Amino acid sequence: MDLVIEQSCPSCGAPIVLHETDRLIGCPYCEVKNYMIGGGQARFALPDKIPSHIAREDLVYIPYLRFKGSIYYCQGQEVQHAVIDTTRLAITADRLPASLGLRPQAMKVVPVNADHVGHFVRQTVQPEMICNQAIKLTTLFTLEQKQELYHRAFIGETLSRIYLPVYLQEGTLFDAVTNLEIGRAGSSWSAFVNQTISFQQSWEPRFLSTLCPRCAAPMAGETDALALHCPNCQSMWEEKDGQFIGIDWQSVRGGREGELAIPFWKITIEDGQDGELKSLADFLRFTNQPVVVRGEDENLQLSFWIPAFKLNPALFLQIAHYLTVSQKRIPQGESEILGQAYPVNLSHQEAVQSLKCVVAAAALSKKKVLPLLPSLKLPPGKITLVYLPFHDMGHDLLQEHTSVAITSAALRFGRKL
Repeated sequence: MDLVIEQSCPSCGAPIVLHETDRLIGCPYCEVKNYMIGGGQARFALPDKIPSHIAREDLVYIPYLRFKGSIYYCQGQEVQHAVIDTTRLAITADRLPASLGLRPQAMKVVPVNADHVGHFVRQTVQPEMICNQAIKLTTLFTLEQKQELYHRAFIGETLSRIYLPVYLQEGTLFDAVTNLEIGRAGSSWSAFVNQTISFQQSWEPRFLSTLCPRCAAPMAGETDALALHCPNCQSMWEEKDGQFIGIDWQSVRGGREGELAIPFWKITIEDGQDGELKSLADFLRFTNQPVVVRGEDENLQLSFWIPAFKLNPALFLQIAHYLTVSQKRIPQGESEILGQAYPVNLSHQEAVQSLKCVVAAAALSKKKVLPLLPSLKLPPGKITLVYLPFHDMGHDLLQEHTSVAITSAALRFGRKL
């Protein structure tokens, strides 16, 4: 489940409600749209209900790391995957709850800001340790431990920090959200508080104007979009290091009215590099695809076609596999007027991380291919955002050039990952 966040509009200060994955923030009061800059861990706090005799300056904020995303394991002779959603204690302490449970999803959280005048405990547990703890709770941990792990990837993950406010009263530590007793604080509590820090201005979210950097027209996108489209000059933009940069993009024409343009990252493997996979023919042979390798395949530089949107892990690999094998059928696109389009909510950086997983999932002989993954070189070259036309078949959306189908339910589920 997504976190629900209460915060102030960056333009007019009015209260607005967001979801964890929202990047394009539209205010219903001033109608101004702002784009939230990414790159760091978002910091939230559970809302407190402290008694009147407790000073707000005495609150201590305990950090928990929230991880949500898909994990892929290439181990033994299998490609395993799971969706993980967990919140774990980010410090080493035996007197505090190990997890926040369902509270972050059951109540609205607030971004950490200057109103939080208490003491913030520094995070001491690394995110990878949190992820490893979460993995142990999934079916992946039931794999035979003697099987060698050849590759692991986290795709589409969201990592944020959620603070639990607590306070001390007569030597007892209390949860400031419920005002229930946690336990005795112990003699080391004072030293523990002395090592905390106060609120830092850099923790507050930052925003960009959504006017096109090229023509200054308003850009369009849905709330969770990582790419914004300018309908005036037909440009596409993504945020990087606090500014918008242009995206190389194309739209492939379909033959029907009312089609939905669904985005994919076309990642062409860099030419002139040493490696087993340079051409489409190399990929077909390496994964032992049941197709006839033709002369034209030898001359076609290998490109991976990766969904630029979140899906359940099994379908994500399946679609990437089918489109990569069928890429010759996809006609050349153009940077033209974009009609009804599905939002880009998976970055090309994460798409690149999935390449070895796609190779592993496509391989018919996993016993032969998976041990080669650690040494397999897939240096990404040109990356293009390509919108492919899908037409509605009822329960499914069908891509007319490749016959790849995506269920409407899978798209809806992906928006919640």
